[in-house]
Amino acid sequence: MGVLETVYIVCLVLGLLYTLISLLFGDALSDWLGHLHLPFAQPILLVSGMTAFGGAGYLLSRYTSLGAFVVLMLAAVIGIALALVSYFLWVKPMSHAENSTSYSMSQLGGKLGEVGTTIPAEGLGEVLLPMISGTTYHMAASLEGQVIPQGARVVVVEVRDHVLYVIPFYTESGEGDGK
Repeated sequence: MGVLETVYIVCLVLGLLYTLISLLFGDALSDWLGHLHLPFAQPILLVSGMTAFGGAGYLLSRYTSLGAFVVLMLAAVIGIALALVSYFLWVKPMSHAENSTSYSMSQLGGKLGEVGTTIPAEGLGEVLLPMISGTTYHMAASLEGQVIPQGARVVVVEVRDHVLYVIPFYTESGEGDGK
């Protein structure tokens, strides 16, 4: 067995081992290595390309009469092609499927909502905010210390201690105060 055949076998075996380890311990590994996210070099692309390179190189060198350089080039082309196919079949579609409907309180600043329970000048009321996953209700206080009646449109100015601080939202025509 020549040096190139050894390289092909090592690439094939490492790719298969990585696949097996990912299958068995994928969630634990992704939690442990989650901070090492490289968007331009997805592990599935690297491993699928490396495995295809190794498998194609070994099969071509073993079962064809092609020269070593031609086999190396064909194996590289096959590896790159399979990595590209993997990208368009798995990585790209899955990146769209992983969008989350969750949000954090810090993202609520600037959102428009409607007062569900009157907000007193000194105290808490309730604001309804339309979100991707539906309408959410949050405790709210008036930032300017004024009463905001039920049904009034408001804008969230800031969030402190899980309380939304809001002000009435008026359009240029003066509409929007819910009166």
